Amino acid sequence: MKVKAVIFDVDGVLTEVKSSWGFVHEALGVADKAKKYAEMFKKGEISYQDWLRLDTGLWVEATNGQITRWDLERVLSRIPLRSCIKDVSVCIHRMGKRIALLSGGIDLLVARVADAIGADLWTANMLSFDSRWRLVPGGVAAVGVNKGRAIKLLAGELGVRLEEVLYVGDSEWDSEAMKLVGFPVALGDDESLSGVAKYRIKRLSEVCDLLRKIEIGEA
Repeated sequence: MKVKAVIFDVDGVLTEVKSSWGFVHEALGVADKAKKYAEMFKKGEISYQDWLRLDTGLWVEATNGQITRWDLERVLSRIPLRSCIKDVSVCIHRMGKRIALLSGGIDLLVARVADAIGADLWTANMLSFDSRWRLVPGGVAAVGVNKGRAIKLLAGELGVRLEEVLYVGDSEWDSEAMKLVGFPVALGDDESLSGVAKYRIKRLSEVCDLLRKIEIGEA
């Protein structure tokens, strides 16, 4: 079986920051309050959509309802991308593979990353704004916490089978997607992925070498 598409998680994989949500929480001074909602979700006390509404509500409250799409884009623009992202993009495309992004992060950041890596498609949780582009609590949980459904849809849009997908993730949130693809790759040392990742790399730049080895049957 050959790899036809490479799908990346974004936060912590293509960026230097582990969580775009956490980055905005810190920037707006609401990180401590946000931790409470994260714990509530993990305990099953609130749904993912509730979590999305409560988190974004913190941003609205912290700015007296005045934070706009452009304000958030400025905050997110401070998140550095991996320095090798262009080289990785070039080598994957030269090998004839398609690139897609699947992120539980923020759509405004994922759009920027997609442009940088030359992604054919991407999907992420989407923020909501009013007619004056001010943030409103809530949004669209296009990915949510279980990436299984989302990766099925994304593979379908790419026109490839899940067995032909190489997926790169770095945390427990990627496990459901990894269980479904033919080439699951863990970036870093998160032990929660040990049972689902077929391959493990230390740096993003190693993706291309791994692809070449898979192509010639050495991996």
